[in-house]
Amino acid sequence: MPEFPLFHKLLPFNGKIDNPLVLIHGFLESHTMWYQLPLEQFQRPILLLDVPGFGKSELLDDELPSIRHYAQAIAQLLEHYNFNSFQLVGHSMGGYIGLELLKMTEKAEKLILLNSNFWCDSDAKKKDRVRAASILLQHKDAFIAEAIPNLFLNPTTSSKQIHQLVEEAKKGVAEWYAYASLAMKERNDFSEFLKNNPARFEIIHGKQDGLIPFQLLQEKCGAWKTPAIIENSGHMSVFEQPQEVMDLLKKLLN
Repeated sequence: MPEFPLFHKLLPFNGKIDNPLVLIHGFLESHTMWYQLPLEQFQRPILLLDVPGFGKSELLDDELPSIRHYAQAIAQLLEHYNFNSFQLVGHSMGGYIGLELLKMTEKAEKLILLNSNFWCDSDAKKKDRVRAASILLQHKDAFIAEAIPNLFLNPTTSSKQIHQLVEEAKKGVAEWYAYASLAMKERNDFSEFLKNNPARFEIIHGKQDGLIPFQLLQEKCGAWKTPAIIENSGHMSVFEQPQEVMDLLKKLLN
């Protein structure tokens, strides 16, 4: 495997490595979240990675909080492999990163926004991002222990997955997590870009997602895009309904 500062795993399929599916995790997560899915069912190369500042990847440049910075680091990894094309799946914050990649290069054929969105934060949400960054710097572990269970529709029935996510997230660096919160606050609005490129993206969303309300998503999509809905899921559809997510991904990526 070529050396590169961003932690990643390339899983070939039948010896082939071109046109991979690139899986980008969300906030307080790492590449390990995707192991909830039966990845072999994709029957294609898979590129797993840890976003800078998460999992096993260090934050390479922390001068200015920016989702685009994350995307640029991943774009360099993709250029390192010299793929002719690739497709993207981004969960939550990973979707924001995927949007930047989609705009950066035509090699990105399609993006699946999974429990994610394409518009910028409201003023109230931006204040929440700043508050979250402040709490993370002072009480990282307590923030993580409270935030992650709230992403699930039924935390009690997902207690094992929640424990694993919490314990892994606690290993991270508070300053890098705070950077990510502020980066999400400053992200761009991609509404017009996606309206002009409707074939290059799809949406999979939990109907009970408490972080991105389904009704708001419908309003933002209007008549120009219809999300694929997972009925019994909150924000963590990969953990709550993995086979349903898998079936939709296979359908939408073909």
